[in-house]
Amino acid sequence: MMSLSNKIRHFLASYRSLSLEKTERVKLMQRMDTKFIIRADDVIGLLHDIRQDYYVLEIESHRTGTYKSVYYDTIDRQMYYAHVTGRLPRYKVRERFYSQNGLKFFEVKQKSNKGRTSKRRISLTENSSNQSDWLSQQTPFRVEELSPSIIIFFERITLVNNAKTERVTLDFNLRFRTPEGTVSPVYEQLAIVELKQEKAADSPIRDALRSRGIRPGGVSKYCIGMLITGCETGYKRYKPKYLHFIKNAI
Repeated sequence: MMSLSNKIRHFLASYRSLSLEKTERVKLMQRMDTKFIIRADDVIGLLHDIRQDYYVLEIESHRTGTYKSVYYDTIDRQMYYAHVTGRLPRYKVRERFYSQNGLKFFEVKQKSNKGRTSKRRISLTENSSNQSDWLSQQTPFRVEELSPSIIIFFERITLVNNAKTERVTLDFNLRFRTPEGTVSPVYEQLAIVELKQEKAADSPIRDALRSRGIRPGGVSKYCIGMLITGCETGYKRYKPKYLHFIKNAI
C-alpha cells in the first residue's frame, strides 16, 4: 500500500508550483491562524477539492519538506502552561530546520491579546550572543533560562491561494522526541492543516473542509508533544484538544 507521503507527492504533481521568491508577499509574519485536524483518508480528497484554487510551494524541485523543530521552555514550563491554560499574550521559542533549502532559524511566535500571531526569526548562522540579545528584545525570556523541552519532526506542504493573500500548511507524519531520547510513534493517520491570513476571511480550503464536516480545532504541536511523551501531565483545560488529536490519530 502506498504511504501517505507518496500519495501526497504523487498527487501534488498535478498542482501548479510557485517558487519561494514569488511567495515573499505572502510571508504573513503577522496574521490570523486557523487550524484543523484531518484524517489521512481525507488528505488527498481535500487536495483534489482545492487544486484549482492554490499553488504548491516548490523549493529546489521539492514540493514536500521534512522539518525539525526544537522547542525551548523555562524549567517550570512557563510557555507550556500559558498555552494549556489559554493565557494571552503567550510565546513559543524554537529552533527550526528546513530540509528543502537547509536553512536554520531561531524563531519566536507570539499570540497577542487580540488572538493575532506574529512570527519573528533570526538565522542560526548568527553568533550566540546575537541570539541572546535578540530573544530578550522579542520576549520576556533570556536564552540562559531556557532549555530544550521537546523535538518535533514532520513533513509539510505549503499552498498559496490564487490571489496570493493566504498560505496553507499541511503537516503530516508527526513524530515527537524528548531531549532524553524517548520517541513517540509516527502519527500517520492524521494531518494538521493551518490557514494563515492577514485577517479571518472566507477561503476555498475553509469551504472545502466545511463541506467535509471538518471544523476548526486549534491544536499546538508543542503541547500535544509534551503530553504524548509524558513530559507534562497538567492539561485539564487542554484535554478536549488532546483527545481530539488522539481520536484522529488511531
